[in-house]
Amino acid sequence: TELEMDPFADTLRRLREAFSSGRTRPAEFRAAQLKALRRFLQENKQLLQEADLSELILCQNEVDLALRNLPTWMKDEPVTKNLFMQLDSAFIRKEPFGLVLIIAPWNYPVNLTLVPLVGALAAGNCVVLKPSELSKGTEKVLAEVLPQYLDQVRMAPLHEPPVSHTPAPVSWGGPAVPRTCSVA
Repeated sequence: TELEMDPFADTLRRLREAFSSGRTRPAEFRAAQLKALRRFLQENKQLLQEADLSELILCQNEVDLALRNLPTWMKDEPVTKNLFMQLDSAFIRKEPFGLVLIIAPWNYPVNLTLVPLVGALAAGNCVVLKPSELSKGTEKVLAEVLPQYLDQVRMAPLHEPPVSHTPAPVSWGGPAVPRTCSVA
């Protein structure tokens, strides 16, 4: 079956369904996820011992910045109208991409995993999180403890297969991404 051929198929299907439901779009949901991530950072400093204090502070500052600016980031941007569009309403509405794959490197494992996660959550995306297998302690905490804080319907940590087994054939957002994964 397809599930036996691709162990990520069920995870991707679940995340795409969660995004399609519209549940990730409201500002309240995004803010709740960011607050849960901040709580994770505050309550698990000991478990994240591979990270130095400056890494954790940078992550917490990123969460605070996102929470502070979320309403502004989500606000529709007015655009200039030409003569023919004067009676129309014209604006730019920023929409989430949908499904985001974050593959973190081994150096600064907490910062380079969680800072992109903050942006993805603030944007209203669902996330597949792949911490580096070279940072075993951080990988274990992110795979086992982080899901206790964040909505598991929209965030899936992958911690078993190395990056060479990450689902690159799936459409992740452009030709450059699979090329980068295949080089790894």
